[in-house]
Amino acid sequence: QALLDEAGLAHLAWLPGERHDIAAVMQSLDVFVLPSRNEGISNTILEALASGLPVIATAVGGNVELVEDEVNGMLVKAGDAEEMAQALLGYLQSPARIAEHGQQARMVAEQRFSIPTMAEAYSTVYELTLEGK
Repeated sequence: QALLDEAGLAHLAWLPGERHDIAAVMQSLDVFVLPSRNEGISNTILEALASGLPVIATAVGGNVELVEDEVNGMLVKAGDAEEMAQALLGYLQSPARIAEHGQQARMVAEQRFSIPTMAEAYSTVYELTLEGK
């Protein structure tokens, strides 16, 4: 916050801190951005996808498994602020693209990461493991 204040840019960003109303917060957004330098399978990206938000994320770790570039969001190089800004501007200039990528995001969350889908995948792994013994 101090850096934003010092740069006179505090009005352009929101640093919410710990929240207990994530679903409501996600529903108030147009696009979700995660500029990680390192990442596993990000629960915040999964929450954004489930909320129907296109995701702009860095192409690191598990992000590349969750975000399909130009399908349900955009992947950018880690540390490339210019590319991140361009991705945001691309969405700003195309509300239809936000809607399209948001619909795809929700579909990916439902088809690949819903509880029934994940339970079935775990069950399959267990069954295959037990058969191999």
